Order: sequence, then C-alpha cells, then structure tokens
Amino acid sequence: MEEVDYIFFVDFDGTIATVDVCEKMVAAFAGDGWQEINEMWERKELSTLECARQTLKLFRTNDPADFFSLLNNVTIDPGFPLFLTYCRERNFPVVILSDGYSFYIEHLLRREGIELPYYANTMVFRPELDIEAPYISERCDLCGVCKLELMQKLAPAAEKTVYVGDGYSDFCPAQSADVVFGKARLYEHCLREGKTVFHFTDFADIVQQLRIMNKE
Repeated sequence: MEEVDYIFFVDFDGTIATVDVCEKMVAAFAGDGWQEINEMWERKELSTLECARQTLKLFRTNDPADFFSLLNNVTIDPGFPLFLTYCRERNFPVVILSDGYSFYIEHLLRREGIELPYYANTMVFRPELDIEAPYISERCDLCGVCKLELMQKLAPAAEKTVYVGDGYSDFCPAQSADVVFGKARLYEHCLREGKTVFHFTDFADIVQQLRIMNKE
C-alpha cells in the first residue's frame, strides 16, 4: 500500500445529494422565466448572485417551512457513508464546497448523522428571499462560493487535493486539483480540456478507484 496524504473537496448538489436541490426548489416554487435566467448563467452572462437574485424574485413563497418540506424527498448518495468511512480510517480530510445554500446542506447532513465542514451561500428568507455570499472572490464574481480560493486556502502543501463534482461551479477548482472524480458536465468538461478525470456514478466507484490508485 502506498502512503499518500489526500484532502478531498466535494461538491454537494448532484454529487453528495442525488439531485440538485437548487433546481428542485426552482422547479417547485419559481414562476415562468427561470429557464432563460439559468441559460444566461450557463453562458456566463450572469454571475451566480445575479442569477440567484433574479430567480428568487420569481418564487411564489418565502416560507422556510415550504423549503424544508421539499427536502423530505432528497436523498444522499448511497455510497457516501462508505466513502466517509474510507477517508476517516486513513485520516483524509473531507470538505464540502457548494455554490448552493447552507440551510439545506446543514439539514440533510444532520438528518444523515454526518458531521463535515462545509462552505456555501446563505439563503435569506425574510423580509424577502435573497442570497448572501460570504465566500465570493474579490477577483471574480462568477460563482457565489469561490471553490478554487477555498481549496487553495484549506489544502496543506504536503497533501494531494482531490476534487469530486458534477457541474459548472466545479470546472475551476477541478482544473487545479491533483486528482479529479467527475460525472455529468464536469466529466465532459475535463475531457474537453484534456484534464485527467475518473468517471464515477456513485461514491462506491470512488472508493474502488482509490484502492486501485493506492495499491490496497
């Protein structure tokens, strides 16, 4: 077995959670027009903050109870507990980096009995829906949470950075990671950019690949 020190940075929506919770909220509560706003964000014509604020104006409710009720049907990747056990047995830190919202990350982690550090945007419910972005970059406002800057800040120099994700907000940090596990849009992006990437369907795939890499 090879001794390698890793630190894992993991996206939440569509990665740890089996669905994108933000997309689920929009589908449930937003009126017409959100698709066009989202397409502008995907084309990088809007920042995350601009996209979020324009979309939140279309929501038909700002009652927190409605949002928490929506989380009842959100599930966690079935392989995630196995992945956490693997990392904890080897003292590999795991950090969640999300361009989503802290209220549902905290709720879902607590429901599953999982304690992990996480960095995300904050949803403001009253007096009207809004977004606060305490981890936005001063140099780039494309994302509400600058995952790249957080990864660079939190990763000790001696450790290999591993990034796990699936979407647009994962493109930037994945380019700078030593090892990337990707699916969906992140996987396709890495292939286009010539970045080595391991495809995964669930976190059990990641554990299997790590065992191979570390000759366990």
